[in-house]
Amino acid sequence: MIRAPVPPPSVIEALRRLLEGAGHHFVAPGVLQPAEMFLALAGEDLRRRMFLTEGRDGSELCLRPDMTIPVCRLHLDEGAAERQGFYTYLGPVFRQRADGVGEFLQAGIERLGETDREAADAETLALALEAAGVLGLDGHTGVRIGDEALFSAVVEALPLPVAWRRRLIALFGDTPRLAAALDKLDGRAGIDTPAAVAGALAEADPATARALVEDMLAVAGLSPVGGRSAAEIADRLIEQATLAAGARLAPEAAATLRAYLAIDVTADAAVDALSRFAAKAGLGLEAAIGAFARRNDLLAARGVAVSDLRFSAEFGRRLDYYTGFMFELHDRRQPELGQVIGGGRYDRMMALLGAPAPVPAVGFSVWLDRVVSEEAAR
Repeated sequence: MIRAPVPPPSVIEALRRLLEGAGHHFVAPGVLQPAEMFLALAGEDLRRRMFLTEGRDGSELCLRPDMTIPVCRLHLDEGAAERQGFYTYLGPVFRQRADGVGEFLQAGIERLGETDREAADAETLALALEAAGVLGLDGHTGVRIGDEALFSAVVEALPLPVAWRRRLIALFGDTPRLAAALDKLDGRAGIDTPAAVAGALAEADPATARALVEDMLAVAGLSPVGGRSAAEIADRLIEQATLAAGARLAPEAAATLRAYLAIDVTADAAVDALSRFAAKAGLGLEAAIGAFARRNDLLAARGVAVSDLRFSAEFGRRLDYYTGFMFELHDRRQPELGQVIGGGRYDRMMALLGAPAPVPAVGFSVWLDRVVSEEAAR
């Protein structure tokens, strides 16, 4: 297997000292991990990028493609999910990539159980910026931030059916699919549910609609497909019917969401921009905007130049467990490399891994194969 380039050992050691010195306990999750855990949380799209094998008992295993999920699993295995835990890691991860480099180093931190979310967010981004300095990115770092909690607050404040709210929030971070959904929301594109079926299902109560679909499947002699039961297929068709019905009702909501997603300003100007948007749209977003403003203040108190951060309302991640603040750091000298450091809030993760309730969680990862020297960048 081809290994990716890495920074000098002195730089890697300095990075580890920084992360441990900030109060994070070093952990080394196993290289071989249950594949199901990653596929359930990151989706089947990840399968084609994983290195998979099979255990003696027939279970599907993989070389870890990521560190965050194994670290959270370790936290769950060692005590109460809701307890505080501050972790750092540094080791190889494995993904099949187009350039053929399948093994590369990843470092990072995970902060679990901190109930003051804005303070934890600010501390995490401030530490990521310190890490960028250790890696030699001083003066070359571009930072973009986003906030899924803000987008969710906008969606929840709009007069939309529950099915539409779920759909839009689930698509945040996937810009093309979210744009297509907004086109359907205001009637620019249709939804592939026959009109007669959609009308009947949308108007029936849930129990009656479910029974109707199950009966139709039985009469047609159709078997459940893809592991879905008749009830699950029924629920999916009912949701599609509700979406189709809602599409005739909410062109103003689509326009409001497009206006929100177009906001792209420096973080210090974002609070005013968001407040103007909320006032014009008639939405009560005071709590979400207040949390954003408080995080800005905490970042400034930590020495971060908030005016250097770029807030993009459409910036998110295509993973279900992300819930709030997100950020990515780029090397301006080589933007084609993608993010060098990426992180954010993922409060849903622990519950998806089996915790009895969501647990506050935030962290970042450093893609050490994307760190370039001054000489290489010239």
